[in-house]
Amino acid sequence: MTKRTGFWPRLCAAGLALALPVMPLKADGKASPAQGDMLIRGGRVFDGTGSAATVADILVRGDRIVAVGPRLSAKGARVIDARGLTVLPGFHDLHTHLRSPAFSAPDDLGKAYAEYLLSGITTANDFSVSGEMLAPIREMTGSGAVAAPNLELAIRMGVPGGHGTEYGWGNFFTMKAATPRAAHLAMAKALPYRPDVIKVFADGWRYGRSPSLNSMDEPTLAAIVKDAHAANIPVITHTVTMEGARIAAAAGVDALGHGIGDALVDDELIALMKRNGTAYVPTLVVYEPQQDRSFVPGEWRSLRPPERAREEARMAAPIEAIPPLEAKRWQIMQENVRRLKAAGVRIGIGTDAGIGGVYHGTSALREIRWLARLGFTPAEALAAGTSVSAGILRAGEAHGRIAPGQRADLVLTGGRPDERIDDIHDVRRVFVAGRDMALTPLRTLVTGDAPTPLPVTKMAGPIETGRGPAGRTDLDTLPVESTEPGVDHSHLDHVRPGAETGEAGRPLFLVAQMGAAPRPFAQLILPLTRGAVQLADARGFTGIAFDARGAGAYQMLFDSYAIQPGGWFRAGFEAGPKSREIRIPFAAFASTGKDAVLDLEKLRALIVRLDGEPGGKAWLEIGNVRFY
Repeated sequence: MTKRTGFWPRLCAAGLALALPVMPLKADGKASPAQGDMLIRGGRVFDGTGSAATVADILVRGDRIVAVGPRLSAKGARVIDARGLTVLPGFHDLHTHLRSPAFSAPDDLGKAYAEYLLSGITTANDFSVSGEMLAPIREMTGSGAVAAPNLELAIRMGVPGGHGTEYGWGNFFTMKAATPRAAHLAMAKALPYRPDVIKVFADGWRYGRSPSLNSMDEPTLAAIVKDAHAANIPVITHTVTMEGARIAAAAGVDALGHGIGDALVDDELIALMKRNGTAYVPTLVVYEPQQDRSFVPGEWRSLRPPERAREEARMAAPIEAIPPLEAKRWQIMQENVRRLKAAGVRIGIGTDAGIGGVYHGTSALREIRWLARLGFTPAEALAAGTSVSAGILRAGEAHGRIAPGQRADLVLTGGRPDERIDDIHDVRRVFVAGRDMALTPLRTLVTGDAPTPLPVTKMAGPIETGRGPAGRTDLDTLPVESTEPGVDHSHLDHVRPGAETGEAGRPLFLVAQMGAAPRPFAQLILPLTRGAVQLADARGFTGIAFDARGAGAYQMLFDSYAIQPGGWFRAGFEAGPKSREIRIPFAAFASTGKDAVLDLEKLRALIVRLDGEPGGKAWLEIGNVRFY
């Protein structure tokens, strides 16, 4: 996959693409053999610009479109008969949380990816990952081990005490900056991970339902934007107020994400957004009241069984009243879309999918349909989900349209969605970078109960013995901290005394300042694979062994794939003032989850947990952690 300037080479010019075979890039940036030519014959081609559809052929070579026109010929090309169908550019969702399933269930990236592909979304921004997760996700999707759309993987930035920092996920997940100096430092740590987009939690308003959190000021946000744009990486903010929108637009962000819900936009903000090229991604579907929402037939058929069951249960119960504040916000957000559209501000498609009831894949099509209800023609709404969204990603020259030189992200639908927007759900065929996606097995995957198979690494034994490179574990993974959720959550620091002088084999020292919650805790996470994305196989071992020195009782937990965090297997241990070896057999780990089984082939991380009293402190020295 060809990426942006800054870290990756520019695209070939369209004329060169016509003359030379295109070598698609794998996740590691190396060229793989070009696929054979493919000719999509006789479809109604909607090119993504908003222009009227015309009947034409599309010639694809490798991962690129090389020609569009009537009666094309290509000797030896595989022919796809598109007569009677509409061909569109693949759709975008600029705001997703792919590790969250939108209902109570374990995370399953493969199912989330499949839902996007089945809905014709070929590019998705994932805002639920950390820097350490980017490489393993790119590895497993780029290799074809897990089918996925083109992923725009974000690194998250926030302000201390702001939104995105209150869930106890640690500074590794949402990097924090309160000054320009801190912003440049955070970006220097973020950019080596090669993020595709920077997500900034800039606005701390909590919709009047709970106390506001801290917001980011303009100089700090502008510093993030400066460093991101120097690498040609777009910046999209969490922005939900007029004041926050002014700050974000003045800082030069590429798009305001979520939409303004406290006031109607005014001429001053519109002028500022247009002057600085700031677009708008309103994520209407996450704010649409769910109490009385309905589904068109094609959308309903596309829901997964647990999604449909959730909606059937809601519809079988009496309709709940919509809180006045939410109803007012919903009216403001709809009117703001109308005003910004009339003013010529670019509006893209994003959903916040993964939040409760905002389902992966289908919600992006629902968002497009909402634009068609708010003054967009069907063709304009489709353009918002294709070429406009690609432009917001600073990638309009790469994808989002059906034209020579563009990436061959294509969707074949029944009907005429450019004239009847509900036809958008009638997805018949999907191509991602020229690859014909097998939709039938993807439907089987998302309708089944079994988790998506993921790559597995067999464990050798050592986990964290102090001999890893540059503060990393023996497994070349990065230890990270987490705590209980809440604005007033605990804090954990870990250091390795002696590491600064190059001493190997030294233990980790953990010290926690407990928060104000009734049962505060702090955890050190030792990923067993990079970013705890892919799986670890510890079969053949008996348990976990380590050396520990401390002051009381602690817990050891396994982050296990296909089990929700509340059901993770755990075992207690005690540590005193003198270091001693502790062995915990796997049989001693227990779960409160119904019918949960500790599958030693589906481990992701080992977690060391410190509990304490509100406002208190706790400490632990731990080392030589290994499977035995």
